[in-house]
Amino acid sequence: MRKFVFTTILALITFSGSVCTAQPEALRGTWISPEQDVVEILNTGLDSANYLSNKLLKEESFNLFILGDTLSFQQIYTSSFTQHKIEYTNRYDLKVVSVNDSILVIMPVSNFSKAYFQERSILVLKKIDYLVDKTIVFEKLIYHASSAWGGPTIALQVDSSKNLYMDYKNNTGESKYLQSGNYSAVLDVETYNELIYHLQKSNLRMLKFSDVKGKDSPIITLIVYFNGKRKYLKSVSPPRISKNLIKFINWRLRKYAKLKPTDEKMEIER
Repeated sequence: MRKFVFTTILALITFSGSVCTAQPEALRGTWISPEQDVVEILNTGLDSANYLSNKLLKEESFNLFILGDTLSFQQIYTSSFTQHKIEYTNRYDLKVVSVNDSILVIMPVSNFSKAYFQERSILVLKKIDYLVDKTIVFEKLIYHASSAWGGPTIALQVDSSKNLYMDYKNNTGESKYLQSGNYSAVLDVETYNELIYHLQKSNLRMLKFSDVKGKDSPIITLIVYFNGKRKYLKSVSPPRISKNLIKFINWRLRKYAKLKPTDEKMEIER
């Protein structure tokens, strides 16, 4: 892998003491530590949206600016106490110690970032593209989504024989949506392999969900059996590192074209 120093990136960017808003292509992506700290770099500037998460599963959105060798994740806001006339900035600054294609080493250097990352002096993160765990032997996946704002109630199961079963409740009563009932199918090889890929890339062995409760979003439950183990996850706000897996389940499996009504009534684990 080609190694490089962060200042080399900056040499490619016009920077003269002001905030740099160029795309940090070498840093773009999602970086994860063994403790599930996450640095997600998508874009830069006042209109940008980037994300940090710590090992306590606190997850927040930030504007990102590159200041010298520092990634400055910023929350910019006004307050009613000053009639919204004064702009405040909370800076979560992370000094880049080193970076290559797969590893990012950062040092929290501002008061906000030090507190956010529990006063740890150094964080070592790996790019999610290099976290594909091909040692995972899939056995079964169970997915539940409770109803929110009239959305459906879903209970879904897939096993290693590619059997897909779904218990679906249409809470709107409208005929334009899938009707309540039980549905089943056998997944084609391509769809099944995509599921395995998303599981392998979800940091499954270390994955944690925060114990967040609420009524504005569905409660998501994931139960995954793999390598003789059982992983149970439940939250109204799953972490962003699981978003591709959940999106795949909710859009590719729930809406799988070959699902057909069935009289079979399967008791899906909760």
